[in-house]
Amino acid sequence: MVRRSLLLLLPLSFAALTAGCSTFSDSNVVARVNDVELTQDAFDARLTELGVGSGDVVQMEPVRAELTRWIQQQLVPDDQIAAMYDAGPAEAGVVCVRAIVVADQATADATIGQLESGTDFDAAFQQGNLDQSLVATNGAIPCISSTDLAGNAGTPFIDLATTLSSDNVYGDAPILDSTGAEVAWVVLGFRSWDLLESADADQVAGLIDVSDAAASADVFVASRYGTFDSATATVVSLG
Repeated sequence: MVRRSLLLLLPLSFAALTAGCSTFSDSNVVARVNDVELTQDAFDARLTELGVGSGDVVQMEPVRAELTRWIQQQLVPDDQIAAMYDAGPAEAGVVCVRAIVVADQATADATIGQLESGTDFDAAFQQGNLDQSLVATNGAIPCISSTDLAGNAGTPFIDLATTLSSDNVYGDAPILDSTGAEVAWVVLGFRSWDLLESADADQVAGLIDVSDAAASADVFVASRYGTFDSATATVVSLG
């Protein structure tokens, strides 16, 4: 699966960058996706929001990453990303969940009943969770990519996570130790797009497959920045 560059998820700190640098030109169109153009002025404004002004000397790789971000936003707009994500990991290639660890299946089933009856997740978490490592995030765990889902297939709670979506929000599964013995149960709740923190939404966007859209789109990138590689859906160096 081709995914958005994880460089987009990293802080862009330009002040200390000196090697492999260039300067910005102030003319021409920077990029175009079908009939939508990104002008140099508009691109400079995007970079300024990230702490880089026109004329600053910057490393080109983070700049290409930001240009990639713009192109991919045109290929798959945010509303489409949201719809793909809410449809579940089979569609999006990523899932974000919250967890409540409880003692046994009976408690897990009862907790799901409470949640489906309208009990707020925070309230259910505070009342029933036994895993103190989850307290700081109120049960939220890092979003799980399709690679991690596939690599941990056979683990009950991972297999459960692959089935969750905005139409199938809750589920429970046993937690097993290294010998396969049951040690607890976990209730998972799907975090829909509108409930994601901004960092999680950025991560989801970075993992959404845009290769099909890239293959059928007419994409132009000014050669001073590089070229668009449709196989990876990223802007890369001409060299």
